[in-house]
Amino acid sequence: MQMPMCVREIIEKMHGYASFLQKFPAKIRQFFAKRKLEMASKITFEKINTLSPWQRIRFALCKKTLKKLYVVHLQRLRGEAKRRKIRVAFLINSTSKWHCEYLYDLFDKSDNFEPLMLATKGSPKDSLDGFHRVLAVLESSGKRFARAYDPVKRKYLSLKMFNPDIVFYEQPWGVEFEHRVPYVANFALACYTPYCFHLLHSEYNYLEKFHGFLWKYFVESTLHLESYRSKFNADNCVSVGSLHLDGYLSKKTLDVAPWKDKSPHSKRIIYAPHFSIGVNHRMATFHQNGQFMLNLADMYAGTTWIVRPHPDLRERAIGCGLMTEREFADYWSEWEKYGTVSWGGDFIDLFKTSDCLITDCISFLADYFPTGKPVFHLRSGEQAARFNDFAESIIETYYQIHNNAELERLFSRVIIGGDDFMAARRRAQAKTLGLIGEEMASKRVFDYIKSELNIQ
Repeated sequence: MQMPMCVREIIEKMHGYASFLQKFPAKIRQFFAKRKLEMASKITFEKINTLSPWQRIRFALCKKTLKKLYVVHLQRLRGEAKRRKIRVAFLINSTSKWHCEYLYDLFDKSDNFEPLMLATKGSPKDSLDGFHRVLAVLESSGKRFARAYDPVKRKYLSLKMFNPDIVFYEQPWGVEFEHRVPYVANFALACYTPYCFHLLHSEYNYLEKFHGFLWKYFVESTLHLESYRSKFNADNCVSVGSLHLDGYLSKKTLDVAPWKDKSPHSKRIIYAPHFSIGVNHRMATFHQNGQFMLNLADMYAGTTWIVRPHPDLRERAIGCGLMTEREFADYWSEWEKYGTVSWGGDFIDLFKTSDCLITDCISFLADYFPTGKPVFHLRSGEQAARFNDFAESIIETYYQIHNNAELERLFSRVIIGGDDFMAARRRAQAKTLGLIGEEMASKRVFDYIKSELNIQ
């Protein structure tokens, strides 16, 4: 079944704009990139999916055609699963957002599947550093992987050449022309598991041009599923839980190696700053307290720190003029006096072995909750999107920080003094929410796909 004209037009239009910009000098491309960032910061979350009546009709036709393609693929794979292994590809362009390790292992241990990780590059404007980091992680993992990007020719390779039957996307962002869902849907079932735990009332959580085109979108809870059904008439969502939290059910030995001071008497603190300074949902407070955090680490000799910045913080801090490249590098070098800076994606072991989290990130508010340990939630006065009900039930058990004086006072009392007066409330809420069950979310995804393919 061939790709419909409306799908090709949509993709080719987006690809054509990117190719058009590549013809201009770097300074002009940077100007347009900056303008695009400024425009993005003005978009309201309620209007991100707003389409004209004509566009709405075209997208409806595209989704209808893609659904027919998925039916054809599913019927074919049900027959072929009896004769061969089903090939499952994981498209990866960011090490910090890779969270499907347990799911990969389940496919790998099965006689019915053959998983493969595909290293690719983000958008064309991204440097090759990220691509090489992905390669380094995959090479050291001992798992099967291949390159879906040619750094010499600077070319994205068609995923069709790897013959996948199912493709899992790592994130909806930075997916280049040749790897977008409508093209992949010509030869494979397209799936997605969120790279973060969605806690906002935000239409970024269900994008018409990405999530709406998928075969299956594996979401974090029934609350998310019902929300997408009511707001977007979504019929491709499956509630499985959060793959991020699977690490809490792992029986592997905890790794304390990242902590510089491994003494059991040291207070282990995680500081995780977000990137959204003046853009998107405007949760970031780094421009207000980044330097103060260093001062806080210096005040208390009995603490050891791991700083885990959002992967986009560098681009935003430099792009908005908060820091120069040199100042940004020097800032993180200063942190080496007090601990370690981590840009990696595996954070559950850090959470398990820590004593508290200080953050203005969003997903981490849910990801850290199962530890039962205190969180100092850095609040932005410019916040542009509301938390959903699920998030609010978690946040109300955390210490709300609106300025540096509050942080110093509560940090001294709760962490240094040991008076965690919100602990009982967190324990009670943990029983109500039940974020972690007895079975990994990865296992639920694996079992669902087996069932769809009629694999016993």
